[in-house]
Amino acid sequence: MLELLSRLLPALVRHVFAYGALLSDEAAEAAREMRRRLVAALIVIGAGALAALMGCAWVIGATWDTPHRLQALGALCLGFTALALLAVWFASARARGRPRTFARLNAEWQEDLRQLVALYPSLTGIERGPPEAPDAGGN
Repeated sequence: MLELLSRLLPALVRHVFAYGALLSDEAAEAAREMRRRLVAALIVIGAGALAALMGCAWVIGATWDTPHRLQALGALCLGFTALALLAVWFASARARGRPRTFARLNAEWQEDLRQLVALYPSLTGIERGPPEAPDAGGN
């Protein structure tokens, strides 16, 4: 066992450093993507809320002294409900199509474990790797 460990140690050290570099790259990429989405979401929410508020004020002002003001208010309510449901559907559909965070690191880990087991059959049983954790979307 000691002889096996002495032969594996240099490779394991190289892999630890390679995993560190890969983890750093993926974490930086995930942070950039999250920052980009947050800025875009804040702009969309701010501009959309202001546009919706102004549109509602215009519709209510235009129909206030008419017999159709209640229909206009009801149409606004139904329109925003439909928009909210559409946004929920769109967000959930986009989340399903996105790759998992740190997918490259997990794939590299699985490949390294397969190679280690192929080189050293006595390590059989570790090729499963860490348990799969659900992603942020709950999948």
